[in-house]
Amino acid sequence: MGSVNVSRRAVLTGLTSLALMGCGCAKKSDKSDDSKKKKKSEKSEDEAFSFGGIGDTGSSDASRGLTVDGVYKRVVTDSRGKEYRFLLVGMTFENNLDHDGRAPVSYVSCYQNGVKLSHCTKYSDPNASKTLEPGYSISVCTAFLLEDEGQPVKVKIKSSNSSDYVYENTYPISHLDYEAL
Repeated sequence: MGSVNVSRRAVLTGLTSLALMGCGCAKKSDKSDDSKKKKKSEKSEDEAFSFGGIGDTGSSDASRGLTVDGVYKRVVTDSRGKEYRFLLVGMTFENNLDHDGRAPVSYVSCYQNGVKLSHCTKYSDPNASKTLEPGYSISVCTAFLLEDEGQPVKVKIKSSNSSDYVYENTYPISHLDYEAL
């Protein structure tokens, strides 16, 4: 893969378009969408790494409305031509609480070979800080720096009420190619 020289404005435009497309706008949840979610979660790991909701729907845990949509390798090039490679974890947050809430991306961690990965500071999803009314959902992403591009990544999501994990799944990433934002 060759290095592409991209201006700072182009990088910011790319990140903004990703936030609007891949990590989309808020939408009203509809219970009829449950069948769509179930079909999506039935895809194989190689197709989309999709999984259903996490947590107990009867709890007040804010992390319960967070689903992992997939993991992706991404690359951006700054205005000086320096490439930044990272792992992007795509998620959907559905606010099924009885009050306004934000996507609990701070409860998401990634591990590789037993070592917690650092967050990538070169990527920030503006949707992660948006507040949603009850019943609405939004796509959010968070980025991590990979230690080893060929080793699987374990994604863990903690409960907001305790240190317990409500979601844990390992994703193979060796077959993924880096895609530019």
